[in-house]
Amino acid sequence: MAETRIQARVPEDLAAWIAERDARMNTGSVHIQAKLELGMWRSALAAELRRIRLTLNQANCLADILNGTLITPTIAGSVPVVSMEAADAFHLARETPFPGEPSYGDKWGIDEEALKKYLRSLGPTADHALHDAVSRWWETNAESTVEGWASVGLMVAPDPQTGSGAQDTAE
Repeated sequence: MAETRIQARVPEDLAAWIAERDARMNTGSVHIQAKLELGMWRSALAAELRRIRLTLNQANCLADILNGTLITPTIAGSVPVVSMEAADAFHLARETPFPGEPSYGDKWGIDEEALKKYLRSLGPTADHALHDAVSRWWETNAESTVEGWASVGLMVAPDPQTGSGAQDTAE
């Protein structure tokens, strides 16, 4: 059996926060409270991921954009990371395109402005959950299908134009 014990020294303010939460939740131990907090964080990410509404082509477009980016151990403030990455990629593809390269909107058959607006509406936890899902999608070599995205917890809808759940593979 793999070792499941995890130990960490934390800053004083975080230790005080966990102790205060332990006292209000009456878990009896800061160690138990820390374990519960990790579980709650995992559940929060999963819950936010379930609330995200994308089409298959929008998800594949984001995978194309986020390929090779690292998820960070921070939660973005006022501008979600996925939103920033998408807006930057859309801008660069339109303003300084490689010869013969289509825009992301043309390549994936999506409305870039609508996707940017939707991504800006995501809160920081949802943004992190989405970035994590895309990272896991790449890590597991999942397919560019409704089922492939579901394997990492992101439920996507088939694209209305085709009604299909299978599209071109993200590069």
